[in-house]
Amino acid sequence: MKSIVLSACALLILFTSCNTSKKTNETHSKDQTPEMSMTKEPVSIENIKWKLVTLMGQDVSDKEAFITFSSEDHRVYGDGSCNTFNGTYQLQDGGRITISKIAATLKACVDMQIENQFMGVLEKADNFSLSGTKMTLNKARMAPLAVFEVAEIE
Repeated sequence: MKSIVLSACALLILFTSCNTSKKTNETHSKDQTPEMSMTKEPVSIENIKWKLVTLMGQDVSDKEAFITFSSEDHRVYGDGSCNTFNGTYQLQDGGRITISKIAATLKACVDMQIENQFMGVLEKADNFSLSGTKMTLNKARMAPLAVFEVAEIE
């Protein structure tokens, strides 16, 4: 009789502990929302969709402008808030960058001011910096020309 009671207790403990660890794992996976997975700090600007949030000190987070640097073919592409664009880029030591051969579609849009400034920034920028989930494009040691936030890791 003792062995049956001990066996029943052991099984009860075993089932209870398995169920507890399963609930713990389920809780952690439910807590990991897509936003949390995007808060990983990037170590490179490549293969990430960067949403433009500030341009020449002005908040433009309501626009749909973004940029992506593809490490596969060293192409840059994105959206200036109306037209799409692409070009090439080169990364050098010390956070230096050269963006060139920018070509864009030619849709007529009501407000082209943000897009025109964005294209100008891409031509002027000669360095970048990463801080957490933010990237800035800069010219020399001046204030950031453009600030981006991680939108999607590709």
